[in-house]
Amino acid sequence: MKIRGIFLSIVVAIVVTASVAGQGIPSPLTIRLQPFLSGLSLPVQVTSARDGSKRLFVVQQRGIIRVVQPGTNVFTDFLNISSVVSSSGNERGLLGLAFHPQYAANRRFFVYYTRPADGAIEIAEYQASSSNPNQADPTPVRTIITIPHPSFSNHNGGTVAFGPDGFLYAGTGDGGSGNDPQNNAQNINVLLGKFLRIDINTPVGQMPTYNIPPTNPYAGTVPGADEIYAIGMRNPYRFSFDRGGTNQLWVGDVGQDAVEEVDIVTLGGNYGWRVYEGNSCTGNDPGLCIPTNYIPPVFQYANAGARCSVTGGVVYRGTQNTFPNGTYLHADYCTGEIFTWNGSTQTMLLDSPRLLSSFGEDDDGEVYVTGLAGTVDKIVRARASADFDGDFRTDTTIFRPSTGVWYVLHTSNDTNRIQQFGTSGDQPVSEDYDADNISDIAVYRPSTNGWSIFRSSNSTVENVTFGLAGDIPTQGDYDGDARADIAIYRPSTGTWWIRRSTSPGSFLATRFGLSSDIPVASDYDGDGKYDISVYRPSEGIWYRLNSINNSFFASRFGLAEDVPAPGDFDGDGRSDLTLYRPSTGTWYSFLSTTSSSLATRFGISSDVPVVGDYDGDGRDDIAVFRESAGEWYALRSSNGTIFATRWGTSGDLPAPRYDAP
Repeated sequence: MKIRGIFLSIVVAIVVTASVAGQGIPSPLTIRLQPFLSGLSLPVQVTSARDGSKRLFVVQQRGIIRVVQPGTNVFTDFLNISSVVSSSGNERGLLGLAFHPQYAANRRFFVYYTRPADGAIEIAEYQASSSNPNQADPTPVRTIITIPHPSFSNHNGGTVAFGPDGFLYAGTGDGGSGNDPQNNAQNINVLLGKFLRIDINTPVGQMPTYNIPPTNPYAGTVPGADEIYAIGMRNPYRFSFDRGGTNQLWVGDVGQDAVEEVDIVTLGGNYGWRVYEGNSCTGNDPGLCIPTNYIPPVFQYANAGARCSVTGGVVYRGTQNTFPNGTYLHADYCTGEIFTWNGSTQTMLLDSPRLLSSFGEDDDGEVYVTGLAGTVDKIVRARASADFDGDFRTDTTIFRPSTGVWYVLHTSNDTNRIQQFGTSGDQPVSEDYDADNISDIAVYRPSTNGWSIFRSSNSTVENVTFGLAGDIPTQGDYDGDARADIAIYRPSTGTWWIRRSTSPGSFLATRFGLSSDIPVASDYDGDGKYDISVYRPSEGIWYRLNSINNSFFASRFGLAEDVPAPGDFDGDGRSDLTLYRPSTGTWYSFLSTTSSSLATRFGISSDVPVVGDYDGDGRDDIAVFRESAGEWYALRSSNGTIFATRWGTSGDLPAPRYDAP
């Protein structure tokens, strides 16, 4: 069997949408957690140095910082200070890491931890090695500040970060226990329950080790601690600065019993604790419960069900359009739910199994989360194959080779799109080549080995010559940048040629396969990258190279007559080995979540499998195109019903498509 035009399903995931804060608000987005790291010990932060290296750093609570090189999922020790860190009590430990804005030049970074002897909070300065950028000198340059925290082990805060003004900010907890028994958060003479701001650009050896920004609200002769930036916090465990135009400081302040709150922190602000929890008076100091004296939360949500602790997140400013620009992401630690805030509405996007301890950004602003059980995941947007309107559902689409015309039936509004793009003999190779979460109309012309792509993001056309006569197009995202790479499989030599979108003009050549093999590239290991893979009909064996760890995989699953049609049918972000058997009209899938096989009768001998997510539930649906009648049939995974429509005529090529044997 020869596959003339491959369009494999992009990884998607099932998302459970639930009521948030009493609102039945459906998610407008479908996201999933793309596994990035595992085997860590109590990861509590992931961040980048923003030095151009594209490395990621993971903070482990017991005192070790790991570094991960770009393009890998292998971590090594960057710094080990476990001997000076206390992790007694589940909220103590090494909690925060901040790189100096000029880190690329001065190699300075700062850590936030609790020390063993007395539980005091310390912020200390370290420096990366001048000879090895992936290791730090284990001897501290200096201790910047020590904050007594003698009474209880909880409410330590934990984030330290540089603001857009170049000053170092830290968020401290109120000292622990319930109801802030020492009233630290409202006491302007102690540093607990506060946001602090200091200038650490001082010579080593200077005492004190930092200067006070003159605009701090209690600086100089004004009564109160000079370091204070804002007061009235309970446990501002995770905060971040919007790296976009606003530069605002967003924090998730962990609530006590009633609500979790998110604040935008401003200079001199009082955020209410212990007088207020969220928008409500606590009863601790009823005489002080005057709303105009405090800044209310931007929003709050109830501690309903298992929800118990907000994990402050980030404002999305990434490059891959994972979320609308300016969306605030956050989570509940106890439930693993990931939420967005769009300025008016909180929406639950994903109910994950993780204990989400932090959010972090890479150099490009893409978002990662740490799971306290030992994981780091990247938040990615789920996609559907042949989705030409960006609604995360596969659109019924055909290309008519006789006229070079595309016919798209949009699922978002039931309108159709007719576009001339191609000539007789072209093959449809639709994919998302420009990372806008919309499939691009594209063709491959075997007679000239030319690729023509109509970019949906700006309506421009890209023309590329790539391939030789006899090559099979195998486009897909092989480098994990959310852009499909132009790629071919050359049966004559069993070689894969991939033109990298991350570095235009460069390509990768990999020998993997035989002349009779069928290329079936897809993301089988869930790392967001296509894996080079073939199906060998003569043996009924699938062979692949896992991009996540460069390992080899082989599995016998199928017969010589079967048509391979992989897709993510269980919504776990990994493509499942799947075949369509024309002789019986039966589909066979080996599900990656359960390592079990499933057989479904759906189709007739002349049908062409057209796997896609037609109902937008984050799982691919079994589907066929009946060329003789121009009919489409899909078995919706969301409810088991059948979708049927007539769209096309004999001779049309569907997208996504697989050729019949």
